[in-house]
Amino acid sequence: MGAGGFIGIGRHDVAVPVAQIKDQSGRLVMAGATKDMIKALPAFDYTNDSAQRERFIARADQDIADAKAQLGRLEKATLVAAADAKTRLEAQATALKAELKTAEGKLAELKQAAAKRWKEFEAGVTAANARLRKAVDAIKG
Repeated sequence: MGAGGFIGIGRHDVAVPVAQIKDQSGRLVMAGATKDMIKALPAFDYTNDSAQRERFIARADQDIADAKAQLGRLEKATLVAAADAKTRLEAQATALKAELKTAEGKLAELKQAAAKRWKEFEAGVTAANARLRKAVDAIKG
């Protein structure tokens, strides 16, 4: 969209290209636009980068917590499993532990990064957590 502005009617804020907004005697006007047209536009939800970072971290933390819970269930199942199943369960637990370690490491890097640099680490955390969820899903089968 490029440079844009924000117009609000009541509690319905929308984003529009700044080129469509004109200042007429101190009022912002969009040529040809009506209140109904503005209300029909999708609402603009402004969230700052810090809030976005916190939500991202919370989702990653939840993925890790879910994987740890699955690992606990897997380890308990291993204790009572027959020999052939035990080998398979131990292999799954080992793989899940490795993915957990990677995901925790990537998230720790992101958390240690300056708030302005967190996006540099987002892709690594996203990829690690995707592999972690895939490992958990494979175990749940």
